Amino acid sequence: MGRDAAPWVERLRALVRSLLATAAVAAAVAAACGVAAGASYRVRPGDTLSGIATRYHTTVVGLARLNKLDADAILPIGLTLRVPAQPVRLTAYVVRPGDTLSDIAYRHGLTVAGIARVNRLDPEDLLVAGRRLMLPAGPSRETIRDTIRRWADHYRIPRSLALALAWQESGYQPRAESESGAVGVMQVMPDTWTYVESVLIRRRIPRTPSGNVQVGLAYLRHLLDEFGNTQLALASYLQGEQSVRTEGIHRSTRQYIANVLALAHRIAQ
Repeated sequence: MGRDAAPWVERLRALVRSLLATAAVAAAVAAACGVAAGASYRVRPGDTLSGIATRYHTTVVGLARLNKLDADAILPIGLTLRVPAQPVRLTAYVVRPGDTLSDIAYRHGLTVAGIARVNRLDPEDLLVAGRRLMLPAGPSRETIRDTIRRWADHYRIPRSLALALAWQESGYQPRAESESGAVGVMQVMPDTWTYVESVLIRRRIPRTPSGNVQVGLAYLRHLLDEFGNTQLALASYLQGEQSVRTEGIHRSTRQYIANVLALAHRIAQ
């Protein structure tokens, strides 16, 4: 029996090592996402149910129900909320020629340290094209819609218009990326992000799905104020503000505007 027990013990040890490794990856992913491992959250100044729901990849209704709260109630600072335990979800990313950890982190709303920690990399190392990285999966589509509604209210933009623009741009995909370099739900260009941070909001905005929506809708609010016309603002969002001023609305842009407005009308009904 002693001779037969040895392979069994080794298999058990191998299983334990595998489970420990999985737990380590889960903890690293949670840290990369900024999600607390516990099942509670203490309300801080400026917090809203919508913002907390977005952070924990849930919905306002679900969070309110979990804590027996009115979904429209103002949260008192210091209140301890129960938050849903989130399963660790990973998606694979294959490194492309020229990729850096910084580029990948920016495009996916993560941090360099977080990606390096999950994949056990030195943040200073060069990435080899073809390498497979594991990245935390993004928020659900409903969470993205909640985020769009929250920032639309903040910037006094009709929810239907904000939702329609986001759908036209990315289909609510937080990891969408165009060939021109536009990223995220609102397909924000890097120079537009810089302009919004430095001129419109005047502070750094985190490279997260929520931050992407905030930047995109802050920029749309700016365009609406500048032109005083929804069609010209939408044209500028796609075509560029200076281009619209000097060249007018391009023919190809007119279909884009028609699509957004038609979708906004359907959403509003």
